[in-house]
Amino acid sequence: MDFGKGRVGYVTLVGRPNAGKSTLLNRLLGYRLSAVSSKPNTTRKRWLGIVTDGESQIIFVDTPGVHRALNRMHRAMKKTVEDESSNGDAVICLCDPTREFGNEDRMAAEVTRASNGPAVLAVNKTDKADKEEIEKATERYLEITGKIPVFEISAQTGEGLTELLNKLKELMPEGPFLFPADQITDSIEREIAEEVVRETAIEWLHDELPQSISALLDSWSVKGKKTRIQASIIVERESQKAIVIGRGGQVIEKIRKSAREKLMAMTDDFVDMKLRVKVVKDWQNKKQFLYENRIVDTIQ
Repeated sequence: MDFGKGRVGYVTLVGRPNAGKSTLLNRLLGYRLSAVSSKPNTTRKRWLGIVTDGESQIIFVDTPGVHRALNRMHRAMKKTVEDESSNGDAVICLCDPTREFGNEDRMAAEVTRASNGPAVLAVNKTDKADKEEIEKATERYLEITGKIPVFEISAQTGEGLTELLNKLKELMPEGPFLFPADQITDSIEREIAEEVVRETAIEWLHDELPQSISALLDSWSVKGKKTRIQASIIVERESQKAIVIGRGGQVIEKIRKSAREKLMAMTDDFVDMKLRVKVVKDWQNKKQFLYENRIVDTIQ
């Protein structure tokens, strides 16, 4: 099937946790695809977002934040970053100049340097960082990545994204488009809904247990303009289950209502959602559980 021709290729987003990769992808798509949170390691697997115009089709690959692996899930996340940065046509290395340069920044810069294709440095959060912070972060990253193009952007406001996109178009090879012009992702609705539930749970639970949470859809049915969803929030211990449920079920009900509102806004359908909590002990180290539930891309 012919989808058109032009500049086309894969661009991998690389950065430390909370550098703004998922926010950037969602901004470029104009759609909430990947979970966004102020908590580290919110993204756990590859998310693909497609931006098409008359001249180009850029396929962005959002990857987990680069960090030290502490368990089987983290090792799988690290493998995703390494694979995607090596296999793409270009890499965007995002940095957050509002935070002190640390080991995770160094690791992200090293991944960028080791990638096979061209790379650019996107200094994010220019709506919050001052000039001195931006210059310092840029200097530290370029010491490791080598000389690459630098763009100052704000994924939150959209500042600088036009210039970044224009540069990426120049870096893409000529070829046939790989997806229809109106397709923005290869993810299915069920996967996106799971991300929405997990993102919402993290928002409501704040600092209490974000790394111990996952979300799974148990059932999904559509009849006309009504979607029925049964979902589960996964935790590792009974004590965590009690936190998610809250006194008299207040916390889980707030999570359910908020997630339902997000999904209704995304689908324009009426959503009937039921939500429960399951305990799966040490699930972050269970190979079969991680693989069968598509929580990560690869198993280490």
